[in-house]
Amino acid sequence: MNEPQKCELCGSKQHKLYLPAIYAHEGKEYDLVQCKQCGLVFVSPFPDLKTIAAFYNEKYFLSDFGCGMYEKSYLETESTRVEEYREMLGRIKNHKNSGKLLEVGCAAGSFLYYAQRAGFQVEGVDISDWAVNTAKTQFGLTVYKGRLLDLDLPRQNYDVIFLSDLLEHEPAPTAFLTIIQGLLKPDGVVAIKVPVYVNSFYYQIIKILPWSWTLGKLDIKLLQALKVSRRGPKFPPYHLYEYSPKTLARLLDKCGLKIVEQRSSLIVPEFLETEQPGFTSRMIRLGFIALRFAVKKLNVHGGHAVVFARKA
Repeated sequence: MNEPQKCELCGSKQHKLYLPAIYAHEGKEYDLVQCKQCGLVFVSPFPDLKTIAAFYNEKYFLSDFGCGMYEKSYLETESTRVEEYREMLGRIKNHKNSGKLLEVGCAAGSFLYYAQRAGFQVEGVDISDWAVNTAKTQFGLTVYKGRLLDLDLPRQNYDVIFLSDLLEHEPAPTAFLTIIQGLLKPDGVVAIKVPVYVNSFYYQIIKILPWSWTLGKLDIKLLQALKVSRRGPKFPPYHLYEYSPKTLARLLDKCGLKIVEQRSSLIVPEFLETEQPGFTSRMIRLGFIALRFAVKKLNVHGGHAVVFARKA
């Protein structure tokens, strides 16, 4: 019998089932469990590093990078993310107007390209051969291949470190964020965008709705991304952890980082934005748009948390 996975946040081995058989990879199914002590949600059984690294091949960027929220590939959806990049750069500039910016999990370098145009000196890190090669050939960027934990980047060297939809993929977040803290200059800032959807109030409502009536009307990948269906081919366990604002704040504090700003955001799934949407797609899309407006204007717990933190 396998030893229970120790909680990364508090060390407890007492878990409860949160979502059964929600992921699958090479014939093996994976659950989401929740720590009974601190509430952190994570994958069980926990995949090893070799398995995790194999997730991020070219297929991931061609079809799976949005985990069901985007229909097209990473490069094909680049133009749809420009406004998001501008908004994030605006928030970063409220804390640091210029300097050296490192993005860990930079993918093919789209954000770094816009950050460079905005006046930052940029570098990136990614574990994917395809991502690193594309970032170098498409934008001429300096991007290092590998896990941050295995690279020897200079300490206290960066004014800004950006982690966008990355922390949930990192198998050792405590060690990872401790390194991030060491790479920051004394007055540096880390900007983190991380999904908190699974722990949101509206997911607790969404998951009990009768989604079976939408089968055949909505793309099955979208229903899997919303975690309301386990039918059809499943995604690998890309998201190893599912954070909430509370568990994220506790993790950052554990690693010597103090939150100085926190916002919420919500993505409207691209699968709902078809040229000839049906009635079901239109209604669900309007619901997402209304929810996104509330999340942004009222800063309520949304699909993503966006936090800025400095050394404690």
